[in-house]
This record gives sequence, structure tokens and C-alpha cells, in this order.
Amino acid sequence: MMNKIRKMLFMTLVLAASLSLSGCFVIENKIIALDQDVEEAQSNIATQYDNKMRRIPELLQVVKASKNAEIEAMVSVIEERAKAAGQIKLDASTVSDPDKMAQFQKAQAELNAGLGRLLAVSEQYPDFKFPDQFTGLMTEIEGANNRITVAQTRYNKAVKEFNTYILSFPGNTVAAKKGYEKKVPFQSDMDVTKPVGAMDLDL
Repeated sequence: MMNKIRKMLFMTLVLAASLSLSGCFVIENKIIALDQDVEEAQSNIATQYDNKMRRIPELLQVVKASKNAEIEAMVSVIEERAKAAGQIKLDASTVSDPDKMAQFQKAQAELNAGLGRLLAVSEQYPDFKFPDQFTGLMTEIEGANNRITVAQTRYNKAVKEFNTYILSFPGNTVAAKKGYEKKVPFQSDMDVTKPVGAMDLDL
């Protein structure tokens, strides 16, 4: 009789352990899926930023042809800001670090401010003849900014779902052990996605 009870107790413990292990696998798989969603959204944003950044050297080459002292000074500022922005990559290490994310967004905001000033000059001085390609390139950059806005919205949604799951039960029981950390969303008070003409024009 005693052996039978011990056997039943052993089987119960084995079953409980199996269920617990199975539950951990389910939770970890959920975390992995949510993490992949964030990674895909982050990659989409990075692609749009790359599209935008590729247009800027071409835009500046077009503008340099103006041979105007004020324009050349602005071009110099924008080149420096584009260089600074290009040195901060939007990757996994950035989206997990609030300081890096703040630096990334600040660099992009300053770049947009320079582009905004350039666009404002073209609108304020209609008699000043910019090359024909200027308008088309500025439109492409503004379009890239709009696509960045959409991509950031999707990214923030994915980050919210991921963070909520790993910080609440049962996700938190596995996340901490596996080293999963909170992701950093894009902050609205550092919005780098406004149309370039709407940015602060101070250089």
C-alpha cells in the first residue's frame, strides 16, 4: 500500500514538473515571438532612415551648385549633422538603451532642423533659383519622414506588447532568467519625423 502511494506521489511530481516545463517553453516561445516583432519593426524603421539618409548627399550636391554664401553655410551645417546622425545606428543595442535612443533621436532632430531651414530659404526667396532636382529630392526626404512616422508607430506598438508581457506574470517568470530586457520606444517629445519644413529653423 505504501509503495503504491509513493508511486502515485512520484507520478504526480513528474506530471507537475512536466507541466511546469511545458509552461516555461510556451512562455519563452511567446517572448521570442514578441521579440521578433520588435526586431522586424526596428528593421523597418532603420530601412526608412537609410532611404532618407541616402537622399541627403545628393540633395546637398544639387544645392552646392547655387554658389550662394548663405546656402553654402547651411550646407556645411547639414553635412556635419548628417555625418553625426549617420554614426548612430538603429540596432538592437540602441533600442535597449535609453541614452543611445535619446542620442539617435536628437541627432535626427538636428538634421531635420537643418533641412527645414534649407526648405524655408527656398520658400522665402522665390526669386532665388534652386536647381530643378531640389524640389523632387526634398519631396522624397519628406516622404521618407512620413514613412518613418508610420514605422515608428508600429514599432512602439510592438515594444508596448513586448514590455507588457515580460514585466507581467507569467512572462516575468521566464524573461528575467533568460536575460530579456525592456525595449525603448520612440518618444513623442523628440519627434524626428515631422515634415522637414515644420522643424525648428534655428541653426
